[in-house]
Amino acid sequence: MPPAPSPKNGASRPRTPWALLAVLLAATTTSYIDRIAISVLAPTLRDEFGMSNSEYAFVVNCFMVTYMLMYSVGGRLADLLGFRKALSLYIVWWSLTGALHAAAVGFRSLALCRFLLAVGEGGVWPAGMKTVAHEVLGPLRSLGVGIVNFGSSLGSALTVPLVGWLTVVWGWRVAFLVTGLMGFALLPFWLAVTRQSARPAAPTTSESVRQVSWLRVIRYRQAWAGFLARFVSAGAWGFYAFWIPEYLARERGLDIAAIGLVAWLPFVASGLGDLSGSGVTSWLIARGWSVNRARKTVLCVAAGAATAGVGAAYAPNLSLAIASICIGALGFKIASVNFLSLPSDFFPATHVGTAFGFSGTGGSAGIVLTNAAIGFVLDATGSYSIVLLGVALLTPAAVAVTFLVAGRIEPVRELVELEKSTDQIKV
Repeated sequence: MPPAPSPKNGASRPRTPWALLAVLLAATTTSYIDRIAISVLAPTLRDEFGMSNSEYAFVVNCFMVTYMLMYSVGGRLADLLGFRKALSLYIVWWSLTGALHAAAVGFRSLALCRFLLAVGEGGVWPAGMKTVAHEVLGPLRSLGVGIVNFGSSLGSALTVPLVGWLTVVWGWRVAFLVTGLMGFALLPFWLAVTRQSARPAAPTTSESVRQVSWLRVIRYRQAWAGFLARFVSAGAWGFYAFWIPEYLARERGLDIAAIGLVAWLPFVASGLGDLSGSGVTSWLIARGWSVNRARKTVLCVAAGAATAGVGAAYAPNLSLAIASICIGALGFKIASVNFLSLPSDFFPATHVGTAFGFSGTGGSAGIVLTNAAIGFVLDATGSYSIVLLGVALLTPAAVAVTFLVAGRIEPVRELVELEKSTDQIKV
């Protein structure tokens, strides 16, 4: 991550494109509303379509397996097409297929809708993070990553009351239709705010991108550090995103109206994790800490907080259970937003889409495996205790793996030199 130019040298600090970050936040928020709507509707859909825990996990994984594959494809396309064109395509696709869920008539058609939705959503985060890598300079880049990733928490928090209200008043089909079409309202703002970008997307099609293939990028251990960090940890988010309403319904006896009143709280906590995890890291870097020291210090604190989620298994009442889950979600998201920054820490902006897409494939694979395991454990035991324990241990394990594989967190010098030499040739 390049340092901000120093005013002492006569250069002004780089301008932070707040309008662009706001639109990116809106994009990740609306995409997450489409993604998480099914978890709020899970009790209703399971009853209507007669799905078991394992069948519900299969529906969720139809999205996650496709998302896992499209994350890498979407990231590479963002590098080759540029973030403006790529994200425009993704917005149109996810909006159409999100609305298509309203036409589901059973278990199989619902699974097909999830598959189609994932094709468009797989590239949203790589394109967003590539935009941040190009447009946000200096120590504030970590905060930019946190703002964009805050959409996952904000979208999840908004989905619970929004989808719950739409379902109670008009039914689940209207809930899918309304949330699906929200993306089209976002598209004009995205096109407008990127029309005259301070740093245009043209460098993404430079020779340096073409010279470094996807396979070459993933040969770097730094790429695998990002992959494994998210592979090990992301299953925790899979539980928070897809199983909290089910947990509240089956373990705590809440109906959909009651779920709508409390299920948003863990997502508020996770949103605080996005902003605090990225904000504190940016603050430390701006005050002279190395990226390596700042990132690893924050990750260690996050690992401890993430273990609090296991307390929900032993909580005597709903309030304590929700509090435990909230602290666990906070710790996970503090770690997660720092894991998300690793590709931009290691790789030049021209290759962030590819590297981030690869790391996202790891995260999606982790969620797929965790979802399958959760469904199996619940069908076998009928208890969430083992599930909550496993989820609580994922983040500390991911931090340990990251430290072991990544080594020192700093740019890959070979790729930085390649980018510089290519730019010199162009000049």
